[in-house]
Amino acid sequence: MKKNVLIIGFGDIAKRISHIIKDNEYELYPISRGNHKSDIKNYIKWDWLSKEIPKLDITEYDSIIFIPKPSSFDEDGYKKGFINSSENVFRLTSELSYKKFITISSTRVYGNNKSGIFIESDPLSEDDFRSKTLVNYENNQIKNYRKNLIILRFAGLYQTVTERKFANYLHRNNAANIIKFFIENEFNSEEHEIFNCAEDRNDEQGNISNSKLKSLGFIFDEYD
Repeated sequence: MKKNVLIIGFGDIAKRISHIIKDNEYELYPISRGNHKSDIKNYIKWDWLSKEIPKLDITEYDSIIFIPKPSSFDEDGYKKGFINSSENVFRLTSELSYKKFITISSTRVYGNNKSGIFIESDPLSEDDFRSKTLVNYENNQIKNYRKNLIILRFAGLYQTVTERKFANYLHRNNAANIIKFFIENEFNSEEHEIFNCAEDRNDEQGNISNSKLKSLGFIFDEYD
């Protein structure tokens, strides 16, 4: 019997997941705010910034993935994209059964242009509205989903090497593979788990440690 996977935020990363997940083992149910996409199986349209909560035909899932993004890049857009949307998503998931809730965050929670090497247990920063919003978002997710929660903190996403202009970065294919890794593998935990998701840098200029993720057996693909 296939395992059901609900993906809330069916953009570029989720599309990549749909191309690499095992069709014979998983049934994907994608949700996005866009117009109905007849070429995508099981597609559900829902604007999670509205107060309307959709009624889903399927209520039992192995994994739920939430991939939020700001509705605009000012403070209000960050609040809507992370805080308001996650509150509505929680209203939706409160009516569902699931084993894992995988939520995407950002390494920006450590602050902007900070020195030192950061691991998941280090104190977080609220030095601007972006990091402050993300910290609040993570805290809300921890309160809502508890031991079912996996937080993946993505570094700056890129597709081509010319876009790799961040101190810490993550190829979009690696981002999709990391989510797939957590969909496919079971990790028994008594509390929520957090993982930094950033690639190694040969010049040692990055300051986000990915050792916890690699200790589970995840292997990053390399892009030159």
